[in-house]
Parts: sequence; structure tokens; C-alpha cells
Amino acid sequence: MIIQAVLISLSLIFTLLFFLYGFNHYYLINAARYYKSPSLPDQCLARPGVSIHLPVYNERYVIHRLVAACADMAQAYGIEKVNILILDDSDDDTTLEVDKVVEKYLEKHHHIEVLRRGNRDGFKAGALQAALNRTEEEFIAIFDADFIPSEDFLLHTIPYFVQDERLGIIQSRWAHLNRDYNLLTKAIALGIDVHFLIEQTGRYAAECFQNFNGSGGVLRKKAILEAGGWQADTLAEDLDLSYRMQGRGYKILYLKDLQSSAEVPLTVPSFKKQQGRWACGSLRTARKILPTLLQNRELQWKQRLQAFIHLTGYMLHPLMLFSFILLCVLTLYGLNSSAITHINFLFPSGFDWEAIKAAAALAIQYLVWDILILLIAICAVAPWVSAILTLKTQNLSVLRNLFSLLILFLLGYGVSMSNTIEAGKALLTNRNWAFARTPKYASMQHEGEWKTKKYQTPLDFVWALELALIVFGGITIGFAVRHSNFGILLFLAPYTAAYAFVFSLTIIQSRKEKAS
Repeated sequence: MIIQAVLISLSLIFTLLFFLYGFNHYYLINAARYYKSPSLPDQCLARPGVSIHLPVYNERYVIHRLVAACADMAQAYGIEKVNILILDDSDDDTTLEVDKVVEKYLEKHHHIEVLRRGNRDGFKAGALQAALNRTEEEFIAIFDADFIPSEDFLLHTIPYFVQDERLGIIQSRWAHLNRDYNLLTKAIALGIDVHFLIEQTGRYAAECFQNFNGSGGVLRKKAILEAGGWQADTLAEDLDLSYRMQGRGYKILYLKDLQSSAEVPLTVPSFKKQQGRWACGSLRTARKILPTLLQNRELQWKQRLQAFIHLTGYMLHPLMLFSFILLCVLTLYGLNSSAITHINFLFPSGFDWEAIKAAAALAIQYLVWDILILLIAICAVAPWVSAILTLKTQNLSVLRNLFSLLILFLLGYGVSMSNTIEAGKALLTNRNWAFARTPKYASMQHEGEWKTKKYQTPLDFVWALELALIVFGGITIGFAVRHSNFGILLFLAPYTAAYAFVFSLTIIQSRKEKAS
């Protein structure tokens, strides 16, 4: 009975935590309905200077495309007002490509230069800080290597800064260059759309803390400096700086209707690498920022609560993993998923009061279990609701995107093991972990074409842990079927299938990086 009580208590704790994050989907969905796109201020005659920072590390396939787009953007804004600074930390032949593209645009009279540090100290944050130290312009636009900003991007952002001196950051919505490459890219693109069309939109409309997404945005140099600059003690320098700037009283403007196009990962291994970096970075930022933020009584309670949920969002993956393991243990321990199957305990033969008390306690136990399952179901549906509404917002057919929804679900649950490891790195260690880049390939026309490219994601040890989860889930499913505990399969089967999906594609799509 003690073991049972402990297991039920753990189930209750996990469910309440799930409910917090799950219910927040509904809150943001409702808040997003009240988002209003701000009117673009009148264009100022004297346009302030802008420095475009392009952090690059081994991006031979996309560097020409990136600089060409930024050059067009500079031309539209005023070539004499824009300086393009390539922050090249590359240690492969990307450096040659960078030199070629710089020479090309110098001949076209663009202000363009390269910053090379000779090392990767601080990774992206270190490169951005080094660039900040040599930037004279008032505003800084940042684009990752796989982005293609629109020609009028600066024309649709800088006027807001001129109008409001307390505006620190403008973030645009990410669009996708390769959404239709395969079923995986469609699913990943949909997941990113949920972030930008529900989460970012909802937080902005609710006047809660926002975040700069690291690319596709413009920042005020003065605000960066006042907030302490770019810091490399997390892998989410963008999220970290966003919160520090807002803590100093600067605002973030989210422009849902202004898009910046970029690539999404083509494979499960590269997706796991990206998600792992985001998980580790955001939770390390939570560890750094939350203790002070939550004690700030000048903030509204909803702002503090939303900040907590926002910064700890990747705790969902450890919750998923431990809930799955707990569910397996409970099933193998013999706890059935429904009190109905145990209704006979309520009516024991005779009038043995001790038996009646035991039956009543057992009935309460199973009632609690059923309530937990109901709450879990409500929370589990929330991400689906967000994804479906995101499709509808973009006038995309839900029926035609059913496979995308399914794959997004499998990915979301299937990466819980790898992201739990990254969460542990963030919360349980003080080490500054390496910034693992996501491979980018530029124009890809045919499925599998990425296999011929240089940049690949090698197999790591996590596959063995994922395989162990699949085996554990399979054994538990077999036990549940044998004991007619069919209700529990509604939870065990999807989790196990998700781990199998991610494990299989991890094995198939992982490969060593090519020498050239």
C-alpha cells in the first residue's frame, strides 16, 4: 500500500505540472485573438545607421544566398546607411566562400566586412559580443546563415524604433523555405508556426515577456549595452538578453505580419540537435533569470507566471519521460486504468466493515486515477488544438495536413529522452556546453539529396536509451493486454510508437560528417 500511495502521489504531481503547461496553451490561444498589428510609422527622412550582423560557422551552402538578400535589403534602405558584418567563426572552406562574397559586394560599393576571431570562445554569443564592440551604428539586425530577409525588412522595422526610444527589440515571424521538402519538414514547420502564431502572438497580446528568437530581428545597441551585452553562460543568448533588456524597462515588438524566411531541419538527428540546444539553453536561462524575476513585485502575477512557463517550457520533456516510465511501473504493478473494472470491490459479501473500508479506500484510489487520466487527456489535447488553429490561421487544410500533425506529435513525444538529457545538463551542471549547429543545405530539390552534402549529424549514445524505452513500453503493453487493462493502452501505445519513430529515423539518418 505504501508503494501504491507513492506511485499515485507521483502521478498526481506530474499531472498537476502537465496541467499547468497544457492549460497555458488555451490561455495563449485566447490571448492571441486580441493581437493587433501596430501601424507602421511614417518613414523618417533621416534614416539611422544599421549594422547587419551575420553569425556564421561552417555554412558553405548558404552564405552567398544570405549576403545577397542582405545586400538587397541594404540597397532598399540606403546603401550608405548599412554596414554588413559577417561574423565568421568557420574552420572549413566556408572562409573562402565568405572572402569571395565580400569581394563581390565591395565591388558593388556595399559596406561589408568580415570579423574573424580565430576561435569559437562563447560560440554565437561570443561572436555577437565581439561584433558589438566594433559596431558604431545605432541599430543591429541579426540573421542566421539560413535566413533570407525580405528586401523591405529594414523599412518595416526601423521606423518603430525612431518613434519609441524604449523599444529595444523587434522580432519578425519566421517563415519556411523548405516546408514542402518532405513530411518531416512540414511537421517541423508546423511546430514553429505554433510558436509564432500562438505563443509569441499570445504573449505579446497579453503584455507578457517576449523573446528575441536569435534571428530575423533588430535590436537597439544602447539597450543591449545597458542590459549587459551578449553573455555566453547559456546556449540561449537571445532569450537571456531578451529578458535582461525587458528587466531594464525596454519593450519588445512582435510583428506577426513581417516574415523572415529560413530553413527547417531535414532530418530527425538534426532536429534533435536543434531542440536539444534550445532545451539546454532555455532551462539554463530559467535557472539564471527566474530567481530574481519571480521576486520582482513590480511585475503583474500573470507576467511572472507566464515568464516561468515560458522559460521552463522544455521541462515538459522530462515530465513526459518520467510520466511514461511511471505509467509503465504502475501498469506492471497491477494498477488498472479504470475504477469501473473494480466496482465489485464496493460490494463485498456480508457486512464486514473492515472489508467495506478497504473497498472504499480502493474505490477512492481508482477514482483519483481516473481523474488523473482525464486531466492528462485535457492537457494532451491542448497542443493539437494549437496546431489545428495554426493551420486554420494560415488557411491550410487540416485534412491535408493530418500526416504533419501525426509526425509533429511523434516528434514532440519522441525527443523527450534526448531533451531530458539536455535539461539535466542545464539544471544539474555548471558547465558551459558546446553550441551544436544545425546543418543547413540551401536549395534541396529531391528527397535524400542531403545525404550527399558535407554537413551531417553523427549518431550518439541516446539511441540506446531510446531503444530501452521502446522495449520497456512493449513489455508493458503486452502485460496490459494480457490482464485486459486496455484503457492504459491509450497512453502507452502512442508514447512507445513515438520513441520507435524517433529511434528508427535516428538510426537511418545519422551519419558521420564528410571531410569535404
